[in-house]
Amino acid sequence: MAKKKTKNGRTYTIVTLISIIVLVPIAYLVLCAYGERSGVEFSPDDFSMRRFDYQNLPLINWTRRGIRYTSFQNDTAKTLVDKDWIRDNGRLPKRWHLVSESGGRFFFNGIPAECDARFLTDYFDVVDAKGKVWILQWNEANPKSAKIYWPLIAEMARQELYLPIPGLMEFVLNYPKPDEHDAFEADLLKQVSEAWYQAGITDQLKDSHQRAIERFDMAMAKGDGHPKAQQAKETSQSAAP
Repeated sequence: MAKKKTKNGRTYTIVTLISIIVLVPIAYLVLCAYGERSGVEFSPDDFSMRRFDYQNLPLINWTRRGIRYTSFQNDTAKTLVDKDWIRDNGRLPKRWHLVSESGGRFFFNGIPAECDARFLTDYFDVVDAKGKVWILQWNEANPKSAKIYWPLIAEMARQELYLPIPGLMEFVLNYPKPDEHDAFEADLLKQVSEAWYQAGITDQLKDSHQRAIERFDMAMAKGDGHPKAQQAKETSQSAAP
């Protein structure tokens, strides 16, 4: 009877060892797969872009491979700079805003929409039926308007105000022949002013009153006063610590 128990014990030990030998590498490979992340970042300071990748194993929170960066050139963004529609502000170190990130599916933390640079960078690659970049065609057809428009967009991006940008893109792209209309700049500034005002209201509701005040100031500067922004600013000033 003792021999049978000994035999069963050996079998159990052998099965356990084989299970460990097989399962540990599999578990490690699964963790590596979920921990592999990569993505794209955008710098509003000079409209440059870069890719990144790293590996952080979930559950055990171990960084197996630190973050690596690879710069790349987006032709549309480069053209905006080359044409002097966007100017490098010379800020160092440059700010980097997240465009996209993939990997770590069950452990990925989302990013706030207002910090998501994809609302701008997605337009760099939108093409028409002929394969031509839509926004670049607009720039070439309306160079005077482009000089007015792009600094306003860069200013928003540098203040992490990306969410209203698609609406502004659609506004200018659908504006009939802006270079031929004297009202274009005033109409555009009205849209921009309202975007800053709405962003300030959002901050105000979050009790981020100092940031709200800064955005109300921008709304007033762009919108020739903007009475609602002035009133909202006074509310935040009274509520700010």
